[in-house]
Amino acid sequence: MFKAIKEKLWRTRHLVKMAREDLGLLKERVARIEESVCAVDGPLAWSPSTFRTWQRVWSCLQIRSLGPEGKERVGCEEDGGYVVPKDWRNFSRLFSLGIGPDNSFDMAFAEAGIPVEAYDPTILRLPQEHAKIRWIKRMVVPKPGLSKNEISLGQILDNIAEEAAAGLKMDIEGSEYAVLLSCPDERLRYLRFFVAEFHGIADIIASEQTAALEACWNRLSGIFDTVHLHANNAGGARILGGALVPNILEVTMVNRKFYPTVPSLEFFPGSMDRPNLRGRAEIQICPPWPQPC
Repeated sequence: MFKAIKEKLWRTRHLVKMAREDLGLLKERVARIEESVCAVDGPLAWSPSTFRTWQRVWSCLQIRSLGPEGKERVGCEEDGGYVVPKDWRNFSRLFSLGIGPDNSFDMAFAEAGIPVEAYDPTILRLPQEHAKIRWIKRMVVPKPGLSKNEISLGQILDNIAEEAAAGLKMDIEGSEYAVLLSCPDERLRYLRFFVAEFHGIADIIASEQTAALEACWNRLSGIFDTVHLHANNAGGARILGGALVPNILEVTMVNRKFYPTVPSLEFFPGSMDRPNLRGRAEIQICPPWPQPC
């Protein structure tokens, strides 16, 4: 009898130990998922006021469509590739702000015979070189000082004519808001399209310090229609006001003077999108309300 009780007690202890180990592994897996994909922000996760903030910010973008045949992915299949208007091969110049470890997007334009001005003082050399790519080791800032190593977006666009078919790619790690807001409207109107990475969006929504983001998107929407969105999964996302808000958003805009658009019924990510980081799920972009049709 005592032997049977002892054996039952041993089995119970063994099962408890296994359950604790399984629970520990489960907790680790949940922690890794939350850390790499989505942060749940306590009271902010279900705050009505936080949701209204996200609604207000989202409404700053004029989301439209170029139609199913109007866009094309250019560049690599990971971080560094972007979706742009399909007529990009007809452009006369590309301005590329921020290069980093991959310049496949710039290379595609160069190989199509389009001159590229690439600005980035933080790299030691271009990832790929081409005769059509001119690397300029200057920092793009809102208001350049006396240093010859600084330049503004307005100064960059000073030398192009309004009739020139110029595009802009921007990935300058959070400086985009101030740089774009400092550029005169008459210079921005020279651009046919631009694609930019906007950083820190979820953090901005959570902090309620949205003035610069709203001002930037409102100003751009006075000239451009947003035709493509992609959440960069390297930045993760946060649940805010019941919505999944990405921290880094890749936005493609076209100058409505040159591109006719229609109301958008697209979902993002779409068939042309690729995860910036392989092995990590794409972040689904869920607008806080349906787009008009």
